[in-house]
Amino acid sequence: MAVVEPGLRLSAQRALLGAVHPGVRLVKVRRDGNCIVLTTICDGPFEDDLLDALSTAAAEIAADYPDCDVDERISISTDPLPKEDILAEGWIFQRAEPSVRQPSIVLKKAVSGPLMA
Repeated sequence: MAVVEPGLRLSAQRALLGAVHPGVRLVKVRRDGNCIVLTTICDGPFEDDLLDALSTAAAEIAADYPDCDVDERISISTDPLPKEDILAEGWIFQRAEPSVRQPSIVLKKAVSGPLMA
């Protein structure tokens, strides 16, 4: 298993500080030779300020890796997030999302009469 290098992950995390908007579900980064791929999954249409923030983050990553090009990929999806190795795929941000919950069962202890010591 190839893990995304820690320096690249830290560079991306630093670049994204204060840049992750509420509509962002997932951000991941990986390097393929001289190309760094910055992937963002959003839950719906995004505003120009989100695009500006992500482009600024990509520029900061590029400054840390001047020998590489940065490929920014932004997609919209409400599908479940991929089930993949988060270290190998370079996940750096995942929004907390409600999961589908099963109806809960409440168990009550029936007490009849005085409690024994």
